Amino acid sequence: MSDSPSVSVQTRIRADAERIYAVASDLDAMASYGTEFQEGRWSSGRPGSVGSTFVGRQKLGDREWETTSTVTVAEPGRSFAWQVGDPDNPTATWTLTLTPVPKATEVEYGFVHGPGNSGLRARVEEDPDQESAIIEARLLALQENMVKTLEGIRRRLES
Repeated sequence: MSDSPSVSVQTRIRADAERIYAVASDLDAMASYGTEFQEGRWSSGRPGSVGSTFVGRQKLGDREWETTSTVTVAEPGRSFAWQVGDPDNPTATWTLTLTPVPKATEVEYGFVHGPGNSGLRARVEEDPDQESAIIEARLLALQENMVKTLEGIRRRLES
């Protein structure tokens, strides 16, 4: 866990970066594409601006939970990022980076765990001998969901 486990996925979407950004910073849209993030609601600040917060409801298997996240980067057409939990000690950081290319945009969707406490950290503490397998399984699940999310954005904007 001390290595800040991370995963990222990349794809190219035939849409301009500003349109992708608008979808990626829309909580309702993002909740409709993946399987873990079920819904979100803005709770403070101007929605989507740096420092604004939102409450997200997640579901994984039979487990459901809510988190509060703080937007840390809001650069339309370039990058959107948020940290989960305490901004000074987040449980995770999520980032969408957009790079325009001819007739499309390269999109990178990234996740970094920690350094704060989380369900993953608690699971590892329950069974420390299985730390590598637990982390690998969680990162794989995140990766699969991130791919689904980017595919959802692609379907919306390329159709």
